[in-house]
Amino acid sequence: MNKVVVFDMDGLMFDTEPLYYKANQKTADALSIPFDYSFYEKYIGASETDFFQAMFDQFPKNNVQQFIIDSKKDVEDLLSSEPPAIKKGLVELLAHLKEQGYKTVVASSSERKLVEKLLELTDLKGYFDAYIGGDEVPKSKPHPEIFQKAVQLVGDVQSDVLVLEDSLNGVRAAYEAGHKVVMVPDLLKPSEEAKAKALEICEDLEKILIKIKSENFF
Repeated sequence: MNKVVVFDMDGLMFDTEPLYYKANQKTADALSIPFDYSFYEKYIGASETDFFQAMFDQFPKNNVQQFIIDSKKDVEDLLSSEPPAIKKGLVELLAHLKEQGYKTVVASSSERKLVEKLLELTDLKGYFDAYIGGDEVPKSKPHPEIFQKAVQLVGDVQSDVLVLEDSLNGVRAAYEAGHKVVMVPDLLKPSEEAKAKALEICEDLEKILIKIKSENFF
């Protein structure tokens, strides 16, 4: 039986959320959009489509249309000049999974292009068997589709699957897909719902590695 570990990306693998917010705030300020962290925080773990739709609902449409164009460039420019920090324990975890023959796949709400860029910037592309972006599925997390498709890329319905997530929407999606999910919180503390749906809450990826080595999750 294949053992598959599915990784969320933003906030789980990389410390990207502060960078995304910094870039988005710069774009919003340039367009005089009254955007702030309290708005951004609500959509951590959501797809770009959901995030932009929320902006259309709250801010002038013409400004938001320009924001969508400008923010993509501002995010790419910032990531190129300030590559995100790799989360503690990630490289060691990936190296162990590869050595032990686990299948690994990234399932991110970010666009596939951004997933590829970050894996290349951080020299981690070779650790993954596949990856899928939020723009490759019609329904975003908390819908389970992205995890269902991610597993299909590297395994089948008989595979033993563990999903690693940092957001409530991600936990919900993995749970609805019928997979074991462990939450590694990033910016947001785990809610009671997350605690109920996750197999476990771990403080970092080093703890995940220890538990995998101890056969706690498989």
